[in-house]
Amino acid sequence: MPENVFDEKAEYLVKVRDAVIERDNLEEQLDQMKQNMKKLTRSISQEEKSIQDEIQSTVRKRKQELEAGYDKHLDENRSRRKSVAAKKEKKKNQKMNARMEKETKHIKVKNRDLETDLKSLFKKNKVPSFCKSKFYYIMFMPSGISEIIKMILGFLVIYGAFPALLTFLLRKFLLQGMPENKMMLYSVIIPAAWIIIFLIIYFLIYTRTKIRHLEVIQEGRKIRDSIRANDKEAAAIRNSINKDKDESIYNLSSYDDKLKEIDSEADAINQDKKAALKTFEEETKVAIIDEINGRRLETLNNMKQEKQSLEEQISQTEDLLSEKSLAITNQYASYIGEDFCKKDKLDDLIAIMEEGTAATVSEAIAAYKGQKTSK
Repeated sequence: MPENVFDEKAEYLVKVRDAVIERDNLEEQLDQMKQNMKKLTRSISQEEKSIQDEIQSTVRKRKQELEAGYDKHLDENRSRRKSVAAKKEKKKNQKMNARMEKETKHIKVKNRDLETDLKSLFKKNKVPSFCKSKFYYIMFMPSGISEIIKMILGFLVIYGAFPALLTFLLRKFLLQGMPENKMMLYSVIIPAAWIIIFLIIYFLIYTRTKIRHLEVIQEGRKIRDSIRANDKEAAAIRNSINKDKDESIYNLSSYDDKLKEIDSEADAINQDKKAALKTFEEETKVAIIDEINGRRLETLNNMKQEKQSLEEQISQTEDLLSEKSLAITNQYASYIGEDFCKKDKLDDLIAIMEEGTAATVSEAIAAYKGQKTSK
């Protein structure tokens, strides 16, 4: 090699080009390896996730199937318990009603006798039979706060709600299309007539019954009060029986024994379920994981080995590329410049020398720069 690189012939540039081509090839190989590394890394990550997903879904499914089997038996147990409890409640209600009937029988007998006395009293004194009804006494001779309230409500309905409803229906169906003044007139007259008619009816009944037969009505009031007192006594007995928590008098032990048996079965099923779930977590789950790993880890491990091998190749290629790049920089770029250590430019320089335009590297570079300047 001449002492001055710039005096070298075309063979020198060919040597430089070969080194540059070798470096560029190494860069392409390294780039391809890194792309393959990315794909392989992504595939490994996907495979790991796929394995974990399969493990989780399989474990979850097997556990749900296990729980569903026990839950089915528990549902059947609850259904049987509900049926037995309903039968017990029905039987209890029947016996409670029979007890109520028995303990209030004497009161019902009293009330029937009082009703008979009331009927005979009114018939004997020729008082209209409707006058012995509860409604009559509420509207014409109320006794106590509850009947007074009922009487007030009765008046509000007859003299308030009914006229208001009547006015609404008239305006909606019969008075449509009339002039407003006529509509207003009818809307006042008809409800007013209703109120007047019912007031007349009320006072006619009042004068012809209560005033005319006051003593009989008052006697009937006393009978009605006795009947009401008896009804309260019967209601108190029924309420006391409803609140009585002692079921022993109803002879329901067969139902209680059956309910205890069903509850014991439920406890046993729950204990078996807990034991099965514990076994699942400690043994079955491990077996499922081992089975899936044994079936799929070989592929994953092969991919990881391939990745490790590729990492070594990349490392070796990077070292070789670094060595080649450093050699080009030291041996060639330091003389002709990094800018000319490119294949296309070296091809141009070699072509200039092969055409005879230049005999040395220096002349070829000058000629190349002159061409670029002229362009």
